[in-house]
Amino acid sequence: MTTPETSPASDPAQFDARLKVLCAHPQFDAAMRHSVRSALDYFQTNPVLHRNVKDVGRLILGVVALYLDATGGLTHRRLRTLSGQTGVISAGTATAVLFRMRTIGYVVRDEAGGAGMPRRYRPTPEMIQTFHDRMKIELDAAAMLVPEMASICDRLGEPRVFGAVFTALGREAIVAASQPRAELDVLNRLAVRSAGMLVLYDLLAAADDGVSPFGGPAEVEISVSALARKYGISRSHVLSLLRDLEAADFVRRAGRDGRWALLPALGESLRKFFGVVYVGMAFVAAQAAEALGET
Repeated sequence: MTTPETSPASDPAQFDARLKVLCAHPQFDAAMRHSVRSALDYFQTNPVLHRNVKDVGRLILGVVALYLDATGGLTHRRLRTLSGQTGVISAGTATAVLFRMRTIGYVVRDEAGGAGMPRRYRPTPEMIQTFHDRMKIELDAAAMLVPEMASICDRLGEPRVFGAVFTALGREAIVAASQPRAELDVLNRLAVRSAGMLVLYDLLAAADDGVSPFGGPAEVEISVSALARKYGISRSHVLSLLRDLEAADFVRRAGRDGRWALLPALGESLRKFFGVVYVGMAFVAAQAAEALGET
């Protein structure tokens, strides 16, 4: 497995070369289907995560929290500092999310430590299992394109492997979030809105026939009210998400109420979006293998 010393996100030429190779892989559509359908299935099986982590910024914050735990300890100060560096979520929001993670039983305060020492927090087994299951979706999808990742993916439940993966994943998330790709601006903005990607994934799954190119031109009938109820958001929020997709020429109204067409530009952007994710996951697996002495 190739193990570059620096993140591919920090070398645009290297990143684009890898992106081109993965996007041309014959299993790329199958990988995207896995990512989308598995994420929607996981929403049904773990409502606690998605009720409290409804956008990618907060998901990244959870990854950063696990990264900090694996690299010297999770403290309020370290979490605020790194959250601000990513640019995806503010330091103030990080404080609120840390409080929320304590409330839902994802982290506990470590009562050990001397006077004047920063208070540490520890991820609970529930948080570790939740992020194991959620991140494994994207790792397994990437492994469809990069088979040598399979060993790391299959052993993610082992504490040493989990720590190595989330150390690499935290670093990669910080680099990638601080260097957003301009061509993915619409999807990046959607990702940091409450349930934004879940609503988009719902549209994609409803339109997918399992045969045509994933995310390609198609029509789908949706209920704004049903989407709002499903994801715990308002109807006006769903309509706002749809308007943003419409403004980007990703979707358009198709005749009668509730019917929407998915346009070619959406499919093109999705391929780049998931390609970026899979390049990052392949790098994470390579770095984890190197840290474990398996290269």
